Amino acid sequence: MLEAASDPSRRLALALHRATGLLDRVADAYLRPAHGIGVSTFAALVAIDAVGPANQTVVARALDVSRAAVTQRLSGLVARGLVAVVADPGDSRAHVVTLTTAGRELLGQAWAGLARSEDGVEDGVDVAALTAALVTLADNAERHLGRVAG
Repeated sequence: MLEAASDPSRRLALALHRATGLLDRVADAYLRPAHGIGVSTFAALVAIDAVGPANQTVVARALDVSRAAVTQRLSGLVARGLVAVVADPGDSRAHVVTLTTAGRELLGQAWAGLARSEDGVEDGVDVAALTAALVTLADNAERHLGRVAG
């Protein structure tokens, strides 16, 4: 499948797309039955944990979605008691998003379970090198988008 694209950039794009989809399916196969959440909910909890407490714009940027999309996603998380959204004391137009205790507990349990359930997925992969390369790739993409937009 990957051999169909001979250009290195095309192979990279296809490999990233395919790996992302497959890893999401692996995570979903564990998360749904074990914790009642899908990979997109898990990603939201991860992002909120990483940037929070933060306003919804920061959370949307961390998830690379629109502010409207994050508002919709947050309503489900609030309803489940996993996230709290409160008025920002410094900006009456903004809201601050944080994980609740239940959200932190679910995220911790889900991370631990994923680590156990995905045995073999990272076999043969230099995780540190891959992570560094992906961070560089994302930084390059953000820089490019900044030039295009500005």
